[in-house]
Amino acid sequence: MQKFIDRRGRVWIVDIDNTTLRRVKALTDVRLLDAIDGDLITQLSSDPLLLGDVLFAICKPQADQQDVDDEAFAEGLAGDAIDEACKAVVDALVAYFPESRRRLLRKAADKQRLIETRGLEAIERRLDDPKLVDTLLSDLERKLGAPTLNGSSSNSPASSESTPDHSPSAS
Repeated sequence: MQKFIDRRGRVWIVDIDNTTLRRVKALTDVRLLDAIDGDLITQLSSDPLLLGDVLFAICKPQADQQDVDDEAFAEGLAGDAIDEACKAVVDALVAYFPESRRRLLRKAADKQRLIETRGLEAIERRLDDPKLVDTLLSDLERKLGAPTLNGSSSNSPASSESTPDHSPSAS
């Protein structure tokens, strides 16, 4: 059994069995078994609202015992509690399956975490780039056809000195 602590300090046990699978499907229309060959793990990790709905369905018997409704439950899901809760769901799903499928699901979950970690690191490196603001402004100015910061622009019309005079008096 997995667990997580919400931001209100409540401990929630995340245990998945056939009854839990049926309850989650009935309350959320989410098939947790789709985690094996679908993109459910990605959806849960990227959509905190979906994660909250699924978690409440998983933890509903505990919530009922503690007189916690779905709104009060959702208020406990913010910040680091979201990551902990998602990890608990994924780990509980992995534990639900027999060993042959568990290995595959564990590999899929580990790859998903690796992708998320590397993606966040790449975004952080990009945000830390001291040239980022200048690059974005330059791209924006180019798209808008505005002069660049230094006053020159490759999109500006040529000066009157370099273009022939086509006025009627020039003939």
